[in-house]
Amino acid sequence: MRRLHVALNVSQLDRSIAFYEQLLGTRPVRRIGDYAQFLTDEPALNLALTEHPVSEIFRGHFGIEVGDPTMVEDALQRLTTAGLMPEPEPDVNCCHARQEKFWVRDPDGHRWEIFWVRSREGLS
Repeated sequence: MRRLHVALNVSQLDRSIAFYEQLLGTRPVRRIGDYAQFLTDEPALNLALTEHPVSEIFRGHFGIEVGDPTMVEDALQRLTTAGLMPEPEPDVNCCHARQEKFWVRDPDGHRWEIFWVRSREGLS
């Protein structure tokens, strides 16, 4: 199995764990001191969180591409119900592709998108 590995410094581990439990729909597999790890099969992700001061240098974002638009809607509903205030961006042209998506921020301001690609420009 291959997984994407993302390691994030977070300012408050408990608050971040609560956010990622909602975002990923699962609990961490390991919690040791100032460290927590999520391992998911869908998406294939190894997410490590370490409580540490967060740098203002990071300005990018993270995303989870899903297989169909109902998965976007299901995640949007789940995160809205959890009070995480996702920002819908339906039927948008982004990264040379037509997408259904929404954005949500973790407690430290890291931006995550959950998206489905309707069509990719230049691909048949």
